[in-house]
Amino acid sequence: MTSFATVVLVLLGVLAARLWFLQIIGGGEYQERAEANRMRTIITEAPRGAITDRHGAPLVTSREVLNLVAEPQLLTGAHGEAVLRRLSVALGHRPGYFTAKVRKSQKARPFEPVVLEEETGPALQAYVEERRMQLPGIRLRTAYVRDYPQGSTAAHLVGYTGAIPVESAGDYQERGYLGNETVGRAGVEAEYEQYLRGIDGYEQVEVDARGEVVGRGVLARTPPKPGETLRLSIDLRVQIALEAALREQVVWSGTSTGAGGVVLDPQTGAVLALASYPTFFPGTFESGSSRDVERLLTSPSRPLLDRAIAGEYPAASTFKAITAAAALGSGLYTPGEMIDSPGSVVLYKTRFRGFNNLDHGTIDLTTALEVSSDTFFYEIADRSYRRQGWPLQDWSRRFGLGGPTGIDLTEGESSGLVPDLAFKRRTCDRETDPINCSWRPGDSVNMSIGQGNVLVTPIQMAVAYAAIANGGTLVTPTLGRAVVDGDGRVMRDLVSGRATRSVGITQNHLNLVRVGLRRAANGTGGTATPVFGALPTAFRVAGKTGTAENPSGIDHAWYVGYAPGDDPRIVVAIVIERGGQGANAAAPAACQTIGAYLGFDPERCGSGAKEN
Repeated sequence: MTSFATVVLVLLGVLAARLWFLQIIGGGEYQERAEANRMRTIITEAPRGAITDRHGAPLVTSREVLNLVAEPQLLTGAHGEAVLRRLSVALGHRPGYFTAKVRKSQKARPFEPVVLEEETGPALQAYVEERRMQLPGIRLRTAYVRDYPQGSTAAHLVGYTGAIPVESAGDYQERGYLGNETVGRAGVEAEYEQYLRGIDGYEQVEVDARGEVVGRGVLARTPPKPGETLRLSIDLRVQIALEAALREQVVWSGTSTGAGGVVLDPQTGAVLALASYPTFFPGTFESGSSRDVERLLTSPSRPLLDRAIAGEYPAASTFKAITAAAALGSGLYTPGEMIDSPGSVVLYKTRFRGFNNLDHGTIDLTTALEVSSDTFFYEIADRSYRRQGWPLQDWSRRFGLGGPTGIDLTEGESSGLVPDLAFKRRTCDRETDPINCSWRPGDSVNMSIGQGNVLVTPIQMAVAYAAIANGGTLVTPTLGRAVVDGDGRVMRDLVSGRATRSVGITQNHLNLVRVGLRRAANGTGGTATPVFGALPTAFRVAGKTGTAENPSGIDHAWYVGYAPGDDPRIVVAIVIERGGQGANAAAPAACQTIGAYLGFDPERCGSGAKEN
């Protein structure tokens, strides 16, 4: 036998052995691989749950769309790149547009379909369907996007959705997410993600080499589970009225940079409306361009700032109701006591002037609230300064100031500031200004009228005045009301168990504060009487104006009040940034909002109130 023949026989033997191994030893494994190549699991997306107002009016829904997607495992090699290049050019992009998109996505999620175009139109859908054989690995897939029937209404409170942040991917995976879902990123979309999220389903299908369904078609199916419907406590009519009032006052002023407002049910803490201006369209974060998102993030008008819960401002004269409660509750003032209220007073060798140097004569506490006397409360501040302990700080915190209210928008709420000695020592410069490291008489004077270092949010002031309105109970403001099924039946109550506590004020003392607030909106000397004084008796308002000093420009305008004064059903807190006098900017906005809830014509609201 020649050497050549020997080589041939050896090679035939090796080949026979290899064939035996592939068929007998490895046959089962390769059969499984072939089977896997023929089987594909297709995720069927679940829609997020709807968000409605208290009456079922839709605020956010989910709309079905068709996205153009690529299957990376079917687009490998030169052939795959050719398909993507041809599709890019056909759809008006540069040749490498879709190739780059697929490669970028594969780095993060190598085996998942890549969305090439979102919300495709009829023309693109027809183009793809007509060329299915020429576009292997390209298909149309059903998806859902958030839809906003009311446009930008309630944008700050509903929030928005988006992709899972990279830095939070691990946390979401621990909660059962795959990592490619759309989730709530802000507002109640984020707060109630556990109810709104849907659970994706899947279909197991038999496919050919191009990824087309063949043979037995769908072999197994688990249907998706849609998210649940979240019913909020807000009243859409009141929400629209509040937003319109804020916008009107900001535009009318010509100097305002924004506004925020809150409407509460004082008995339960249910949020009837919550708004901030300027606002934004929530769908921008899911369907808008990166340039649109960047504009929102960098806009100097800060449209993403929820001024209702995160805007911090001096409380100004709206704080006098808290000072009055502190004076009564801590014994700094005796009911019926008369105190001189001149245009200015000298305390500790410093002259402190009242608003416009107005002399109100000798008055009691209710009149001081009615006419918004500064010098009356300066006297209370002096008594507080001389007293052991911290009466003003103590009562401020009893009414919920200086800390979060607990509203179910926990990611965005600010705490405000109740200044005290610890704050002064924490923020002073011991080297250059050591005297400012102590609590001085002027600090108490400024605090008594809501100025100085006092900072509050509209939601905090609404909660504080709700306690005055409801008889002394501090409520937790709540947006989520219930999770309901498709027929509107309540599946989960989100209101029960919300924390409440007593502020610890007697009814006799509280009634004096309430009388003063009614007179401030209806009395002959009331700072807001020109706005509220002509309302029918059944709708009479009680509340307080405020004009907050603004070191960087025009004063901020405040109004906080409730109605009806004798049987409160609604509390409103409004601030107009750089709006000027509270009575002339914030009070009219509050009146219009109250009218939308109680049902009187906003034309009954007056204007041109006294300054303060």
